[in-house]
Amino acid sequence: MYSIDQISNAAAQITGESLEGARLRLGALQRFDQLIPAASADQALLESVLASALGAVNGQTRPFGVREARPVDKGLVLRVERTENVQALFERLPYRTKRGPWRGVRGLFAQSDGNRLRFGFLSWLYERQWRSVPPAVWVTGPHGEDLAELLSTHTDQICAAGHSVQWDPQCPEPGPKRQEPFTRSLVRRLSASHAMGSALLRRPRLWDSLAGYAGIRVDTRMSDYGLDWIVERQVMGRQFDEARLIEVLTDQVVGCGLRVLDHACGAEECTVRLAPRPGMWGWRGALTVHSRHAEPGPHLQVSRPRPLTAIGDRLRVSRPETDAGSPDRSARDRSGAVIQLTGAPRPDGVRRDDLSWVAEQIAAVWTAQGLATAVVLTQDRDRGFGFGDPGQPAWATAPVPDTAEGWRRLRIAPPPGELWSLKVSRDDEAVAVALEHARRTYDRVILIGRNDDWPYQEHPFGPLADARILVHRAEPYERHIPLPATTGQDAKAVTLTPAESAVQWRQQELGRWTPRHPLAGMLLLVSADQNVPPDDFDLAVEDQLARYGTPVLGRFPVNRGIIHGPGHSPHPPTVLDPEVEHPTHAQMTTSAAALARRLWPDAPPAAEPTNAPVTHVTSLS
Repeated sequence: MYSIDQISNAAAQITGESLEGARLRLGALQRFDQLIPAASADQALLESVLASALGAVNGQTRPFGVREARPVDKGLVLRVERTENVQALFERLPYRTKRGPWRGVRGLFAQSDGNRLRFGFLSWLYERQWRSVPPAVWVTGPHGEDLAELLSTHTDQICAAGHSVQWDPQCPEPGPKRQEPFTRSLVRRLSASHAMGSALLRRPRLWDSLAGYAGIRVDTRMSDYGLDWIVERQVMGRQFDEARLIEVLTDQVVGCGLRVLDHACGAEECTVRLAPRPGMWGWRGALTVHSRHAEPGPHLQVSRPRPLTAIGDRLRVSRPETDAGSPDRSARDRSGAVIQLTGAPRPDGVRRDDLSWVAEQIAAVWTAQGLATAVVLTQDRDRGFGFGDPGQPAWATAPVPDTAEGWRRLRIAPPPGELWSLKVSRDDEAVAVALEHARRTYDRVILIGRNDDWPYQEHPFGPLADARILVHRAEPYERHIPLPATTGQDAKAVTLTPAESAVQWRQQELGRWTPRHPLAGMLLLVSADQNVPPDDFDLAVEDQLARYGTPVLGRFPVNRGIIHGPGHSPHPPTVLDPEVEHPTHAQMTTSAAALARRLWPDAPPAAEPTNAPVTHVTSLS
């Protein structure tokens, strides 16, 4: 269902790692919703310190002077291009001058590790937690340079000037007795927005994949809410290529998952400001990208844009350039169908989170078949509750800028398939606008709202869906009703006919629920230990349920409770992730394909459906 070559290409084009290395790293993952892992807080702080040094070097032929940023275990391996980049890292190493003042970053150390240098923090500088891994960044390259000799030469130069080096992990200094002022402490300033610096360093090849790359410089600036990162980008040629830049920076599968604050482009300059999602620790700052035309020179050549698999660029056979003539996604008109999944509002019913996961799993099957699919999740307005941010700096007097969440990619899918999601406020107009856009853009759209139709609630957008499907947990149909036993007698039971069993099931499962909009049918969720085909009695019961207005459209496999987020679920959430035992990809594919055949019986497999599913809909009575 997924292509490991496509997945590894998408990651390697951003990190610069080899395709073989990316394939081996990604092959060990259980899910592909985050291809470039996020660093831990301590690791991200270390990477931000190094990023601030590498981003300030002039004359870079590669972004940050880094050819490759390869995630390994919990650390990072950097392959730099020039000796100047290594020297810039040395300038961050701490030493004490003859007259007492400190220079560099206190607590940062460097040591030789084979033919590489290992940078890390002394234990007093970061909070060591249970089973935490000490932060580490290994630096290799440039080709032919002896990094151990470079470090030794730098040490000799510092000592010859009469200073005392403090970066040897074998002879650590005890650390300051008082906390340094943040105006003098780079670590304290970077702590406010360490995740953003780390995210930039882990994606160095993004910048020279864009059109006209001529260099970048990275700086930081304190703000009233934290620490901003500023990228000064030089561009040769006629275009800034900001659309592709924004698409990667806002992507959550390969990019940083940021949101656009504002975007202003002119003939000579383009500025894009982005902010993190609310509630993310270690992201207290905005990312500003200033793109300016570089002065022409004999050493500068206009570079062509490189194809980025993560945003759907095509790789041509004769020349590796992007398909600039492809139509914009927002300009397409697919006349897609909208299917709403809902659950019965009962305490032991299907939860809204489970509904969203089932929707994502079904949509992923259709995506793997070559369709553009989307999941629209409605949500209440943010009530403003949240945990305190431990990285909030002492100078922060304002909240981090925020903006509305837009469409986000859920997985990278083999073309022409696409899988996207949108969270929209539970508002009549907002939902209508989102669905109107989704119909034009995607072949099939699944809508998830509240478990609606409570007695005191009127669902506002039921008529906007072409079909509504009740998702319910599969329960055995009763075949006997036990009678109370009298004293001294054995218990007796009354045998039920399929029609009587159907009435009994409806009364127990749906007896207190009266929907205000008609249903197309039910989708039953079957656990792994109940994966037994229905027998003749079960089929007869379901025939009766269909007469009562609740036909069973299919069964979908579930395993156990699902939690969103990388690494939480022990089984594959979608068929666009690696396969494990339960539930299998075959079950997901068979179930979703069967549901599509019931909704669109006249459409060929994986073909675009008509505007409304062909279903015989009757209302509950």
